[in-house]
Amino acid sequence: MTAGPETPEVLFVCVHNAGRSQMAAALLAHHAAGRVRVRSAGSAPAEEINPAVVEVMGELGIDLSAESPKALTGDAVRAADVVVTMGCGDSCPVLPGRRYLDWRLPDPAGRPADEVRPIREEIDRRVRALLDELLPAPPDATAPPDDRATRPPDGRATAPPGVMVRPMRGEDADEVLAIYQAGLDGGDASFETEAPTWDAFDRARLPEHRYVATDTTTGRILGWVAVTAVSGRCVYAGVVEHSVYVQPGHQGRGVAAALLRALVDSTEAAGIWTIQSGVFPENTASLRLHARAGFRTVGIRERLGRHHDRWRDVVLIERRSARAGIS
Repeated sequence: MTAGPETPEVLFVCVHNAGRSQMAAALLAHHAAGRVRVRSAGSAPAEEINPAVVEVMGELGIDLSAESPKALTGDAVRAADVVVTMGCGDSCPVLPGRRYLDWRLPDPAGRPADEVRPIREEIDRRVRALLDELLPAPPDATAPPDDRATRPPDGRATAPPGVMVRPMRGEDADEVLAIYQAGLDGGDASFETEAPTWDAFDRARLPEHRYVATDTTTGRILGWVAVTAVSGRCVYAGVVEHSVYVQPGHQGRGVAAALLRALVDSTEAAGIWTIQSGVFPENTASLRLHARAGFRTVGIRERLGRHHDRWRDVVLIERRSARAGIS
């Protein structure tokens, strides 16, 4: 989307423009999808961006490797509607008519990636809140509960406020499997009744297309999505089967919609043309969620298997990419 004449502009400023302000600018640009002009600068810019910052942003699919710190100028401040400072002291000029915010955040300089991730997630929380203020969403009382995620202009669901979607990591194993088991215990998620071991889970699911949604305040995992290959035959190379689970108590927040969007973006970038799954017809919330995400019903397999001493039908759904696998 091209920014228009009424597009707000935000300037993020820290001392070195090598960590906090770079993360904030990249996250706002990512979530705003062209609806906000974004810049960052430093009062005493470093020679390069902190490598740990590049690493943790790369985990979200945001590449900062080609960026470089920039010097703060008066022109940049004059152009901004909002100036967000992050420990740059009195070096940032104060001009009338601008809104100034001071975000007191730890400096990631010299910290390993494990200590930079919480800083990144706190910045993301604040960036989302700022975006909501700059571009308040119109009320939509008719939107179904699972579709309340923040939406960029193309209508695609991003993560809702307070939630971040990132690639799944090995250290997520316990929480991912606990959410899996809680979904199975509900009785309408799968024919399975017990979650697998992490080794079995890890072997079965494609590593490139696994995501978790986390609470940006606590870091706790709220849900996950992953896919398996449907066949080893080359003709099915672009077809996968997916599962998405959300922690009980956090359903209806838009978490599942955000996870599906991340999955679709990931699979389409990899040239995968079909995502398919099977859903019990009683799981109406899941069927509505997938319909909004572009899945269609292929058919119903009647009395496919017995589950908890009764026969269950399965609704077959699929999403066929409009880009991948066309030519």
